[in-house]
Amino acid sequence: MKLSPQNSKGFTLIEILIGVAILAMLASGMWVAVGSYQNKKLVKKAETEIQLLEASMNEYRTDNGGMLPFGRGDEESSNIMYCALSCDYNNDGEPDDENGVTRMPYCPTFNIIRNPKAAEQGEGIPVLRVSIRTKEKGRRKVLVVLDPWGKPYRYRLGCEAEDEKGKVGEGINADFDIFSQGADGQGDSTNKNPENDDNVSNIKLL
Repeated sequence: MKLSPQNSKGFTLIEILIGVAILAMLASGMWVAVGSYQNKKLVKKAETEIQLLEASMNEYRTDNGGMLPFGRGDEESSNIMYCALSCDYNNDGEPDDENGVTRMPYCPTFNIIRNPKAAEQGEGIPVLRVSIRTKEKGRRKVLVVLDPWGKPYRYRLGCEAEDEKGKVGEGINADFDIFSQGADGQGDSTNKNPENDDNVSNIKLL
């Protein structure tokens, strides 16, 4: 028996387009949800790392008579923080020697990597050698501490703190700020919001 033309009718072009549109919307929603979940994981990792860096900086301050290094919250400040917490002032990736004895780093979990995309991999807080323009020595290769998005963490001396030369900081906190500029690297790190009363809250995701 032959099928009638009415029974053999397929999908119309409009029905196909509607189906494709629905699938596209579902896929887009899933993509946004997955991206949001991944970003929340990275934010949590950044908060944990900031707490570790903060604790290490407090140990540094205790051992140095209450003094902290001066940082402006710029890219160079990431290297300043690295040098202080790793005791590696010559940027060779190893703690310096003092009177023939290797100094103990305040943050022993730094992990030197070659690729910023590896910032989400491996143990410890990644450190990368990059070329940046420093205030005193011009452009040079230094080591910086990376956040989970592969961008340098920033360090800034607090608004009530002085370095060993008597220079007062410009940070949000009284002692010091350690912060990430978030996924886009464009966080407003200069916004002196009085509600930002701890270092973890200085992570900027704007």
